Amino acid sequence: MLRQDFIGRLIQQLAEALARIAKLNRKDEAEQVEAELASAESALGIFQGMDRLDTRSVSLLLGGGDKVVLAAQLLEQRALLAVEQSDLPRASKLRQRARELLSHAQPKELAGEAKELHQRLSS
Repeated sequence: MLRQDFIGRLIQQLAEALARIAKLNRKDEAEQVEAELASAESALGIFQGMDRLDTRSVSLLLGGGDKVVLAAQLLEQRALLAVEQSDLPRASKLRQRARELLSHAQPKELAGEAKELHQRLSS
């Protein structure tokens, strides 16, 4: 029960952070977007250098469920930031990594969000 409460609060906090990040991305405020992304990744437990691990390992480290969906959403936001910075190759790599990470997710509360994210990343 306590773990579910913690996960629920974490999901809510990261959902709010993702909303702030998306809003900042639309306003072209790259520095603030980067700071919000770093903060959200830290809250989720994503450590520096995790991008060097394969997506299956990252999924396992994050617990394989809703946290993996949140991590994929953060990658999507990083991809949008890369597009704003005209770094299309990086954006493409980030989107691909988000798709791969999402393929390992077994979401519970965020199943709908995972499906929507998959559709966005596949288009």
